[in-house]
Amino acid sequence: LEEKDSPVRSAVEFIVNGRMRDAHDQLVEGFKTLGLLKELQKNPTVFHDIFVCQEKPLTARDLSSLFTVAYFAQGSNRRALENQLRMMVHSLKDVLVFTSGASAIPPLGFPCQPEIQFLHDTKKIYPEANTCGVVLYLPLHSSYEAFKTFMTEGILQAPSFLNGHECDSERLH
Repeated sequence: LEEKDSPVRSAVEFIVNGRMRDAHDQLVEGFKTLGLLKELQKNPTVFHDIFVCQEKPLTARDLSSLFTVAYFAQGSNRRALENQLRMMVHSLKDVLVFTSGASAIPPLGFPCQPEIQFLHDTKKIYPEANTCGVVLYLPLHSSYEAFKTFMTEGILQAPSFLNGHECDSERLH
């Protein structure tokens, strides 16, 4: 029992000093060519956020700046309905998971620009999403209360539907 940590230390040392050594040396050499290694060593806290990803709480500003909105033409009846829409659901993280499958915005962003589109089909009452294209399809309702109810129900029920499903080009309900 006294030597229980020894195999773990040996394994970590092998991985760090053995397998990862070449990659580490190559990274260090790359930093040296630009004079960046000295700056990293002098000011490690300045570079911490660049090299270490930390998940921060999602804000409304993050979510609203993430998506572009595909509106109908200004002055149209459909645009008037779209303008009435205000999104409010259980949590912003739920909206992001529903739309993209990700619980946080990736450090390098999504591979494509997330988008919001509107569902003008009156038979569709729940939100839909294309997690591959990161598109959120919002249903239009005659009242904000109806929109909020169906939006919340649709998004909160989605995690059990999404678990274990592969990404395809179909819209998910």
